[in-house]
Amino acid sequence: MTGTAGFSWRGELARKGIHLGSAVFPLAWGLGLVGRREIVAALAVGLCIAIALEAGRRRSAAVAAWFARWFGFMLRGHEATRLTGATWILGAMLLVAATFPERAALAALWAGVFGDAAAAIVGRAVASRSAARGKTWAGSIACALASAVGPLWLAAALPWQALLVGLAAAAAERPALALDDNARVAIAAGLAAWGLGVA
Repeated sequence: MTGTAGFSWRGELARKGIHLGSAVFPLAWGLGLVGRREIVAALAVGLCIAIALEAGRRRSAAVAAWFARWFGFMLRGHEATRLTGATWILGAMLLVAATFPERAALAALWAGVFGDAAAAIVGRAVASRSAARGKTWAGSIACALASAVGPLWLAAALPWQALLVGLAAAAAERPALALDDNARVAIAAGLAAWGLGVA
């Protein structure tokens, strides 16, 4: 996780609260309440709304002011001029839900929601109590463990498969790259699950 300059727990927890709301997708699908078609449709609608808001806040001062008033406190510095994490995670979740085999998609959706959130919350907590800057090992471990739960529970993965999926998610979350970590975690977990036969 990033350094604590300009950091607000109010903003971070609100941000992750919205993020964790996306758990409805892997849970509803994994528990058999809905199927792939409904998940893909809901994610597509959500992504369209997110893209419309992204375009609106860049083209309209009124939309930008409204967005800043309601969501500005949750944004990280780079999101003022670039895509928000919410848009990235919706795009990644739509991609994995539409393209991966069902069990791999469930693992990917779970990791995208819980793995990244665990890394952020635990990593920020550690960074705020130490001289840590950037990603923390505590955050990476939390990401791996949280990401491993989904394959084990919802995708009937073997424990070693679930652990390797979790490690893949954590490895994808850790680097500071241009591609948003929300997207990297979901895609890496899905690819790992698929490659390990959790499909």
